[in-house]
Parts: sequence; C-alpha cells; structure tokens
Amino acid sequence: MRCFRFLLVASILAAATAVLEVPIRGDEAAGPIRVLAWNIWNGGDEAKNEPSPARKIEKQKRVAEAIRASGADVVAMVETYGSGEAIARELGFHFHPRGTNVSILSRWPIKEDLSVYKPFHCVGALVEAPDGRRLAVYSVWIHYVDDVWTDPHSRDGRTPADLIAKDGPSRVTEVRAILDGVAAKTAALANATVIVAGDFNSNSHLDYTEAARDQFGLVVDWPVTRTVAEAGFRDAYRVCNPKIDRKKDRTWSPRFPEQIQDRIDFVFWKGDALAPRSATMIDQAPGRWPSDHAAVLVEFAAP
Repeated sequence: MRCFRFLLVASILAAATAVLEVPIRGDEAAGPIRVLAWNIWNGGDEAKNEPSPARKIEKQKRVAEAIRASGADVVAMVETYGSGEAIARELGFHFHPRGTNVSILSRWPIKEDLSVYKPFHCVGALVEAPDGRRLAVYSVWIHYVDDVWTDPHSRDGRTPADLIAKDGPSRVTEVRAILDGVAAKTAALANATVIVAGDFNSNSHLDYTEAARDQFGLVVDWPVTRTVAEAGFRDAYRVCNPKIDRKKDRTWSPRFPEQIQDRIDFVFWKGDALAPRSATMIDQAPGRWPSDHAAVLVEFAAP
C-alpha cells in the first residue's frame, strides 16, 4: 500500500512538473519576437472623441483584441490619445508612453527609457525578452506637409521632383534628428536589435520603383524612407515581401478605399542578432477594423 501511494504521489509530481515545463507564449527559449506597428486612430476607432464611456471602453477593447489576435509581443503605437493604459491593461502588457501620441506596449518589462527628440513624435524603450535578447524599440510619428496619399487628384500633373520637393526638407530634418538621437542612445547597447517603427506619413522609395511603375504611375525616390535607409536601417516588410503588390502592401487606408492606397507605416530594424522571417499587413478583425491604418506585424528570429 505504501509503495502504491509513493508511486501515485511520484506520478502526480511528475505530471505537474511536465505541465510547468511546457513553454507558454513569451517564455520560449530563442523563440520568435513579434513586433507590431499600428496607428490606432485617435485612441482606437476614434475613442478619443467618443462621448459614451461604455462605447469608449468597447473601442479600446477591440483594439486590444486585434493586438492579441496578432500575437504581438511589442507594439509601437501611434495616436494613443489616452487609450494606451486601458489597452495595455486588457492585454496584461507593460505600457510606456511619452506625450499623448506615441507609446510602446510590451509583453515583457521595460528596462530603460531610450526616448529621443520631441515627446509627440518619438518614444523609445529597452525591452528584454525572457531569454535575454534585447530590443531598443522606438515608436515614431513623422508629420506631413503635402497630403499626397489621400486626395486621388493630389498628384495630378506633378512630376517626381515636385513631389519630393513638396515632401519637405523639414520632414527629412525631423527624421534625421530622430535617427541621430537613436544612434547616440543605442551606441552602447551591444547585441541589441534596434527597431524604429510607426506612422511615417510617407510613401516608400522601395515601392515607387521602375519595376512597379505600372502600379504607381511614377518612380519617386521618397526622401523620408531614403533617409532611414541611409542611416543603416532596413525595411522589414519589403525584405520579407520583395515583390511589390500595392493592394496587398498598403497600410493607408482600410477605412477610406476611395483615397490613394499606399504603404505609409513601417517597421525598420538594424542589428545582426535578429532578422525578420515574416511580415504581414493586417486590416481584418471581427466586425469593423478599428482604425484608418492597417497594422504591420513582423516576426523576428535569429538569422
């Protein structure tokens, strides 16, 4: 009888140990790290302007549900506008805001603030995965001065040179200031992957190429993304999706199909510790998609 009880207890303990050893999402040894860049639209489906508290909470929860469904570990959020804390709480994530616009949500603790430039435009944080891999993540919003991706007639009669000039030296100055700050802040972070992601309000020089002239009608060396590339960052989405497909790639706008459909949200990365192995544009959720921007999900893993 004693032997039977001993064996029974031993088997129960073994089973319990086996359950504890099953990895859960976020604790896998050297598993993928998923980064989501998303402008959620005025706090999530315009929750910022929602007069009903119940409706505001409902909209925030729908944003959280879309993030949860994506499997994201880290979110570079734009147009947070008072909803970030509620969304993070719903997900069980850590929340790192700066100003009202940009924020970072993370499955794992924020180890250090790495913010640079102006609070409305950029927030940075050092995130460490359970296995020790480190990410210096920046959520970024770049202003726009020429609305060339909304009005379908905004490019009529204009040359690539006109578009580049109107895109504005102020925007290049802004993104360069952010990138210079990022370089200074992350210089001492050995083996950290640096991610700069968010809403750049700009088209990509990697899209408007000669190979895709039939889709865009113009070849344009857009200066904002060109500046990011010259700083040593790579466009994770285009690396994983080298074939240009304007309809499949676009992030603006799932809610306004009558406007120019373009890719203006990006996940850029630098570093050798991680590399993107898949990148997806997400614009579907149960019910209505809760933003005027699609989200960009990139799965990083050891190269």
